[in-house]
Amino acid sequence: MKFLLSFYNWLRKEVRLPSAFSWETLIVLSLFSYYMAILASGWVKNFVVNFGWIFLILGVFWGTTASNQLRIGYKTPAEPGFPLSPWITGALVSIYIFGVVADEYSGQVSRNMLIYWPIISAIIAVIPDYVGVGLKVKVPPPEKRKNQFLLFASQILLSCWFQFHFLIQDYTAQYPSLLADDFRKSAFVVKWEAPLSAATPRGAAILDGMGIQLRDSLDAKRWSDVERLLLPQELNKLISTNEKQVKKRLPPTLEDDLWQVSVAGGKASARGSGGYNLPLQAIWQGPRASTKTYTVTKSCQILPVDRLANAATKPLNTPQDTPSTSFSRFECQEVKGWGLDRLKKRLDSFTRT
Repeated sequence: MKFLLSFYNWLRKEVRLPSAFSWETLIVLSLFSYYMAILASGWVKNFVVNFGWIFLILGVFWGTTASNQLRIGYKTPAEPGFPLSPWITGALVSIYIFGVVADEYSGQVSRNMLIYWPIISAIIAVIPDYVGVGLKVKVPPPEKRKNQFLLFASQILLSCWFQFHFLIQDYTAQYPSLLADDFRKSAFVVKWEAPLSAATPRGAAILDGMGIQLRDSLDAKRWSDVERLLLPQELNKLISTNEKQVKKRLPPTLEDDLWQVSVAGGKASARGSGGYNLPLQAIWQGPRASTKTYTVTKSCQILPVDRLANAATKPLNTPQDTPSTSFSRFECQEVKGWGLDRLKKRLDSFTRT
């Protein structure tokens, strides 16, 4: 209690307001409201905090409007220039409406704060033109109404661009493969070509995961069992099962349903030197910049390996000339295709320089 009294006495001596009716008074009332909110709780706290915001907004609008330093091109009172006060005050109003009230529990600033900030600022900028003496509503002259129309049009366009920015962010978060596309002919999207920060299609991660899954299913297995799994009907079941498992393990995105994984040609092809080729491909069914089909491929091979039976593991009464048993060896190459070849060239040129 002594601390509060001493602080009050210091504040009364050091802070001297020019008059009771001034913007400084509103700022002090705002600080006092926040100080009282610390001591309050429940609905009383929210009530006092809201009054603190109102005092702060009115005080900032009054103070910034009266300051000539916050005007672009100010020369004389007859040529006041362009005021920045509406946009400073509009930022506070946006934070109060969307940044605090809407997201006070999440602790994050709402994107609506940025989207509606230009429109709120434009409304604040035209309010003085419609308020006359005695707070009576007046109609501004045609010249000012034309300027107001241009002001609102420009601020609505700016809000639309902010909204479009967040829309693109949401699309790229749920459809990350779009970042691997070519935007050089786009009229509104600019892609920064950083050598070490290029995006790769989602299909590449799916095929890499399927390569690991198939290795567990087909590597070091009896050759007769592997050949049975490579029959078209069994192979389709194996690919479908592994695809679902891989997509479940990857971070979920909406674009997973737009990737169709299959075996190129529909079946495993025989190799001339023995074994089988298993070309995996993932086809992108989503939006794209051109009419051509976007695919990524991963070439895998299944080879027979003869292993002699181990004497320690032979059953009793087994002849010594027991023939060797064929097992499988599964191996895959790197994923190639859409976006990856261009990325590799960029990385190679970066390392050469």
